[in-house]
Amino acid sequence: MNTILFGTLTRMLPIPYPKSGVTWDQVRDAEETALVSGGRHVYRAPTPFRRYSLSYAGTTPGLQNLIDFYNGVYGDGPFYVLDMNYAAGNLLPTRWASAYMLRHVAESWCAPVEIVSTSALAGKSVRFSNVGLFPENGISEVLAVPQDKPLYLKVWGSRTGTAVVRVSKLVKATGAWTAVTDYVPVGAPADLEVVSAAEAGLYSAVKLQLICPSGSSLTLDHLTLSTQADSARAAGKGVGAVQFGGDLAGSIVSKRYDRIGLSLDIIEVE
Repeated sequence: MNTILFGTLTRMLPIPYPKSGVTWDQVRDAEETALVSGGRHVYRAPTPFRRYSLSYAGTTPGLQNLIDFYNGVYGDGPFYVLDMNYAAGNLLPTRWASAYMLRHVAESWCAPVEIVSTSALAGKSVRFSNVGLFPENGISEVLAVPQDKPLYLKVWGSRTGTAVVRVSKLVKATGAWTAVTDYVPVGAPADLEVVSAAEAGLYSAVKLQLICPSGSSLTLDHLTLSTQADSARAAGKGVGAVQFGGDLAGSIVSKRYDRIGLSLDIIEVE
């Protein structure tokens, strides 16, 4: 693909694909503690977030959308990235695709417990059991919708009571969330058509919410969000909401032909 969609949920604009691809670091925050014995204890956060480095060579008009987003012309973010190279696989970030990581995203809400699974891609699952601590609106993830493509969701897991994965779509024309569907996870799931081929282009984002009412439990092995039906479990390669990290650095390559270079970092924040 020659472009990536970038922007806010209400304004996604094309930006060029970086000249040398997108480089990224899987960031796991670490904290070091000095011990009185002279040793060290290092704590590594269990849930990874990504930092992306982008570099460009192009013209000012060709890179203006990116410059405008950085300057806050379209708001302060968070911003969303959609690389169509991932659309046929799994658009979810790693921590949602490999659902056991949601234990750490959720902290103590709904008493999350990491359990062994024989069916999960990573061999680990997470189980939420509502003991009155789960937020009413659940734990959610928002992703930009691929343009002109259908979108399918699969959730491997189980539930007791009325726990569900709730799916909402953001109407591009009005900016309103609509078309709520409650997905009941099962061991051998069918595809849920979140956006049909006929609807492609009508919605700008999709939101997944883990809903676990009182007296219910929700066990999740794996989640896949893809433009392909009948998708198998796939590693999450998508990008969560991001913010700019640091400065936008530029260089003038040629004034005569308006050639400039830009480099910047974006960091997942949700």
